[in-house]
Formats: sequence, structure tokens, C-alpha cells
Amino acid sequence: MAPHGEENIEVVGVNGSRYQLDILSRGTAEQLYLSLRFGYIQEFGRRSRPLPVVMDDILVNFDPQRARASINTIMELADRNQILFFTCHPETVAMIKELDQNIPVWRLEADAVRLG
Repeated sequence: MAPHGEENIEVVGVNGSRYQLDILSRGTAEQLYLSLRFGYIQEFGRRSRPLPVVMDDILVNFDPQRARASINTIMELADRNQILFFTCHPETVAMIKELDQNIPVWRLEADAVRLG
């Protein structure tokens, strides 16, 4: 929630209590910000043309369950937007390939860019 006229974002708990973001863990705060970005991307796409989305190692502070859920959401977003997802973590690539073997993965190497 963003209180009217304020720049701060607050988290509203199940019981209705409000919390400042500084009490969240880094991973939880990053998940919140990613969710907000997904909303902005979708809303922009409804009002205009969907634009390409570039993501660089956005899952590094997520636990495996939340990383998988985020990858599923990214795949849904890919139905409307071109996604460029950069990572140096083989386990992230493995998770993505587990969910969809057809996603092309390009490896950046010192002398070349290779598919696979």
C-alpha cells in the first residue's frame, strides 16, 4: 500500500496491521518490489504496446520455492512481453529449463555466444 500523498510503501498484514519495509528481509523486500514491477509492466502493456523486459539476476535472494513461483510469473509475462533474463547461476537456469525445456538459453563465453 502507498498512502495517499506519501512516497513510502507499507505492507499490510493479514490482520490489517501496517508495517514499514525496513522490517522485511532483503529477499522479501525484493519479492515485493518485483511484484510491483510486474504490475507496472502489465498495466503499461494494457495502455500501450508491451515493451521488452530486461532482468538481471533478480532471483539471487529468493528461496527455491519463491524463485520457482517468480519464474512461473515471468513465463506468464512472456506471453505478452519479450523477456531478456540474465543470470550467472546455473541453478536458476536449471529451474527455468525444468519448467519449460523450449526456452532458449544463450551462454556468454569469453570468445563467443553459444546456444545451450
